[in-house]
Order: sequence, then structure tokens, then C-alpha cells
Amino acid sequence: MIKKIEAELGERNINPSKFRVWHDPTINATGLELALEPTDPGCGVREISINLDWDTFREAKLAKQMEGMAKHPLLNKRELLSGKVPVTIDIETAWHFDEKQIIDLPSNGDVEARISYASMWMNSLNQEMAYMLQSGKLLHRWHIEVEGDQHGRYISAMSLLLYHQYSFKEARNLAQVHDEVRLKLDTILRKSSLVLDLARKTRPQAA
Repeated sequence: MIKKIEAELGERNINPSKFRVWHDPTINATGLELALEPTDPGCGVREISINLDWDTFREAKLAKQMEGMAKHPLLNKRELLSGKVPVTIDIETAWHFDEKQIIDLPSNGDVEARISYASMWMNSLNQEMAYMLQSGKLLHRWHIEVEGDQHGRYISAMSLLLYHQYSFKEARNLAQVHDEVRLKLDTILRKSSLVLDLARKTRPQAA
């Protein structure tokens, strides 16, 4: 899957600023961390991160249902096959907003100006996402950090996180797995681009 994702990104001329594979045997998990930098600084987002989480239990179940995988080493570990684990992959996409575009706003004596600006942005983007992405069917949340200075409170970190879970229960061979990876990656990249457009569209004008 990781090699397929790397190849697909290359075919799209996408060069991630981060492409890190990790494995933690203590929790039987493997993951891939991607980071992409938007080409338009005016969109208000400084980085998009995509995190894919996969565990050994799911890999074993997937190997069991696929053709030609009888010699897969994980099939010798019965403890990996005993549970009712769905053959899915968990993906988190996060849009990290450019905090400087909020911190550097003129307050004009209003101590809540920067908080209000960020709130307007988040509310407007939520409304657009509800229409464009049908986000009511998606699990998403905001992560924000608030600090203060001599001009009042401000948002020091603001990120929008969207969660997906994709199933591979219909895959019966490696070609089908790769097809699913390609389709899911395409969906994630299209949604990432759309959210960038919505972030640019909904960005409030500084007072």
C-alpha cells in the first residue's frame, strides 16, 4: 500500500514535505505520515497532513481473504486471526491554518478581535463543508489553542481534522487492493483541494 501511495503521488507530481513510515510492534501498528504544503499561501492553510493507520490484525485478515497469500507469514499467527476485526484502514486528514494570518491582525483596541475573526472563519467553513462535503456524514472536529498577549487573546494554533475509515473487505487480490488505494487516495486529495478552496473563500476580511 505504501509503495502504491508513493507511486500515485509521483504520477501526480506531488512532492510531500514529509513521507514517514512508522511501525510500533508494541501495539501491532504501522502508519504513514504525509505532509503537503499548499502552493497558494493566500488560502490561509500552511500545511495539510494525512495520517494512515493500519494494524497487524487487519493485515492478517486481509491476507486470509486474498488469493495467492497462503504463505503470508502472518497467517501462521492464529492470535491475529481469532478476533472479529474489520478489514479497514483509518485515515486522518488535517488542515493546519496559518496562525500568523490571525495573530498579526490589527486589534484596533478590541481585545476579542482575533478570537472573533477565527470564530467567523471556522463557522463559515463549517457551513460550506456541510453543503459541499455533506460533512454531517463525516467525523470531523476542530483543534484550537488559545493564548494571550498585551492585545488580548488569540488563536495560536487552528486545525481542522477529518476522519475516514475505508474497507477492503471486497478485495480478493493485490491488484484490487491497489485499485482501492488509488481510488481512496484520489478521494482524499480531491477533498483536500476542495477544503483549501473553501478556506480561501470563507476567510473573513480583516476589520
